[in-house]
Amino acid sequence: MGPLVVVMKFILLVLLTATLLPWTASLGGQNSPEPSTSAAPGKAIFNGRCGACHDADASKKLPDRTTMLARLAKNKDPESRLATRLKNEQERHQVFLYLQPLIERECLSLENHGKMQL
Repeated sequence: MGPLVVVMKFILLVLLTATLLPWTASLGGQNSPEPSTSAAPGKAIFNGRCGACHDADASKKLPDRTTMLARLAKNKDPESRLATRLKNEQERHQVFLYLQPLIERECLSLENHGKMQL
């Protein structure tokens, strides 16, 4: 193998790495356990109004053995479901932005649990 082939392979490897690096970095944020900073106001509202009964991440078991996240994950319009307790539309939307990644994670968990039972 001549030096030109080695250099060409090295350049190809560098270009491939540079091309895929931004793509893999963007994938890392998709499954982040914490909601984004844009959800911070919703988190504050949720913790102040709902956190005592549902915990800060809405995962506390309720008397019927479900969680708020499980209930919202099964609902076709979880944001409107929040209207039963949060009457202010802006606050409700902020709380939904906070809960949305948690709901999505719960949906995946429910799907995986259902597959395991089959």
